[in-house]
Amino acid sequence: MNHQTILYEMKCGLFDLSANTMEGLPLEQTFEALQCLFSSHFGIDQADFLLYESNRFLPVCKHGKESTEALLSNYIDSRELFNDKEFIVQITERGYGFADDYLIFRNNDLDPLGAMLFRSTDLWHSFASTPLLHELKKAVSVFIDQVVSQHSLREKEKNYRKLFEVTELFNATMDSAVILDGVVKAVTQTFPSFQVDLLLSHEQKGKSFSYRLFDYLNERASAVDAFLSGELTIEHASDLARSILNVPIKGRQGIYGVLQIIAPEGTDFSAMQRSFVRMISNAAGNGLENASLYDQSHRLVEDLQLVNEVSRNLNSNLEMNDMLRFLKQQLIKAFQPMEIAFVFYEESGEYKVSTVSSNFFFELGGADYLEFASTRLQGGAESIFEANIHLAVKEPARFPFKSLVSIPITHQKEMTGFVLLLHKDEYFFSFDSFKLMRSLIGHSSLAISNSQLRDKLQELVDKDNLTKLFTRSYLDNYMKKAMENNESGVFILIDVDDFKMVNDTYGHAVGDKVLKQISDVILEAVKGRGIACRWGGEEIAIFLPSISKQKGIDFASELVELVPKSTDPQVTISVGMNNWSLHQKTSFKELFQDTDQALYKAKNTGKNQLVVHGGFLTKV
Repeated sequence: MNHQTILYEMKCGLFDLSANTMEGLPLEQTFEALQCLFSSHFGIDQADFLLYESNRFLPVCKHGKESTEALLSNYIDSRELFNDKEFIVQITERGYGFADDYLIFRNNDLDPLGAMLFRSTDLWHSFASTPLLHELKKAVSVFIDQVVSQHSLREKEKNYRKLFEVTELFNATMDSAVILDGVVKAVTQTFPSFQVDLLLSHEQKGKSFSYRLFDYLNERASAVDAFLSGELTIEHASDLARSILNVPIKGRQGIYGVLQIIAPEGTDFSAMQRSFVRMISNAAGNGLENASLYDQSHRLVEDLQLVNEVSRNLNSNLEMNDMLRFLKQQLIKAFQPMEIAFVFYEESGEYKVSTVSSNFFFELGGADYLEFASTRLQGGAESIFEANIHLAVKEPARFPFKSLVSIPITHQKEMTGFVLLLHKDEYFFSFDSFKLMRSLIGHSSLAISNSQLRDKLQELVDKDNLTKLFTRSYLDNYMKKAMENNESGVFILIDVDDFKMVNDTYGHAVGDKVLKQISDVILEAVKGRGIACRWGGEEIAIFLPSISKQKGIDFASELVELVPKSTDPQVTISVGMNNWSLHQKTSFKELFQDTDQALYKAKNTGKNQLVVHGGFLTKV
């Protein structure tokens, strides 16, 4: 059979394959048939087809090869890139050792469409040496272009059908679990080899789907950007060897979380893929919003702040300072104040300025504005709107910022603090802006109060109920951070001598009282120096960062003398101590073990004494 005839029959075969593709033949089967066509005319039995997509060649048929991550290296679109030596080396290194030849197929713009890797034959060499090779490559390129285009259209149709089904489901339910289950299921089906995570801004207790709470402090910057901006973000995370697509789940009134798709490194999500995920996330956001509004309609209308807090539940799980930073960002973005302060009243009645506030309010000039706002609000003003504060004060020269707005932060109708915004221009804030600020602060008040309550609850978690000392877990975390950031310090372990005898003789109530007396002594001693925790039972640990070994010895020796004078019935203590410094490179574990050994020695060589790791001993 001459070469012209082979070309003719190959073109006929491609025409027949095109007809089958029009009828919906799967992409993998289409390329298997194309391989058979090459095999029947050139005797090529070992071959693989790769499609060029998202800046890399992807195998059409895996044939038991490695996962998606083991694809050929990225090839940026370049007409000078493909040379025999370079491409054959890449092929061999990635599991295609059988191939000793290849073809690159391109469209009319010379952009890559795909590649065929194969073990050549004499028939092929004979044909490839003729000018007809160019015509064959052109015919196959046209065929591949058509096949890929038709496949893309079918995928679009499939995605829109899936989107329609999911949207129909969202509109038919008011159950947030069903909506979020539907989102994850639909996206997972579209990206079966990728990891799909759901990051929600609020808890969904008792729900069936798998998710985690959006952690503002620990999420990757790209996820935080998507959550705050409401825009899709893509990160090529080299530290994780992954590409991450973050899609906000956005409704009309807020953002309810982030849908995160984690793919192999270098994956470039196509415009069609991004569009599909964005549409399905928006549909889910609207569905969640409808479900949320449906739930809210069944709550008591009398607690308007709670309703608004639920509807805007974007940052309810943030710590206080992070919540204030978020609120500060929103206020600056919406109203452009030059200075902003968050002020809270203490039990004594005095106010304290949050560290999140502008530096101006920690200077002398800021105090005038704080006093002005506090006096007015404490005097009964519901809020303050001064378009030109010079008209309301006796000494205008002391007030360079003319526009002032102050809104109280309330909890159960009681003012717990206030927000203060300033600008140097008079009449800078409009009355509409003022009303919007009041609404925004009003809705945020409940979230802030909840955060304050969480802080108090956290303090209960972090401190022992009887002694008011910190818990061991808190001290562990504190010490690990301190040992990273401080150059030296001292660790002390204390054990009450013969404490069991106290309990057996006087009862556990008296034993608890003695522990409380010792703890009070220690709390007073460590104030401003470090922290103390109840290590367990009658053992107490003290950590004093940034002090010398000698000062630690003096401190511990003083405790040994002070405790018997401060307890009734009188008890003594045994103390073990060790110091650390960065140049010693002592680990947290080693510091504890050495100190524990010193304490053991103190108890077993007479008690009522201090033993320092390394041999120092002092008796009372």
